[in-house]
Amino acid sequence: MRNVQCKRMVASLLVFLVCALLSGCAPIVPVNYYQLSALEMARIAPATPEAGKMVIGIGPVRLPEYLERPKIVTRVTPNRLQLADSHRWAEPLSENIPRVMGENLSVLLGTDRILLYPWPSSRTTDYQLIAEVYNFENEGDGAARLVVRWSVKGQDGGILLSERRSNYRVPATSQGQEGLVVALNEVLGSFCREIAQELTPLLAKPSSSGL
Repeated sequence: MRNVQCKRMVASLLVFLVCALLSGCAPIVPVNYYQLSALEMARIAPATPEAGKMVIGIGPVRLPEYLERPKIVTRVTPNRLQLADSHRWAEPLSENIPRVMGENLSVLLGTDRILLYPWPSSRTTDYQLIAEVYNFENEGDGAARLVVRWSVKGQDGGILLSERRSNYRVPATSQGQEGLVVALNEVLGSFCREIAQELTPLLAKPSSSGL
């Protein structure tokens, strides 16, 4: 009986060693990290002197749970998502997207007075952008898609721009992952241009934020 147990132990040890060797020989796939970036364009002058004094709050910007992960998501079909093991976001999209939006709007509206949610209670904003992202990913053909519902509040919390839904789709110029991220940059930039276009008429009003 003892010999049988010894043989079983030896066999188990051999299996373990073989598995360890195989796992050690498996090729290591390098992980590439990506980040959204701001628009590359010259700063636009404020529409009026008062416009440059406006304080704009960005957020909250809510994302669906499937985007709250490091791995980059591709929508292969309307009902199937694919997560890339070797291509990941360098930081959470819930932080990257609002920051890039703030940088873009700073350039597009000609103001440095941008606050990212949550800001200190001692700071006040003239306008607060609230957004809920429904889709932000590349599709099976590489095109980037952004679907977002958004609105703008005034300093008193009242709605200045009623809730609306924006939908953007931009073809990727390259099928490489970096090209796909560039397309995502472009749809986010297009969304920021829409916001700036809608906000510009409001920025002529005097600032009451006190900043």
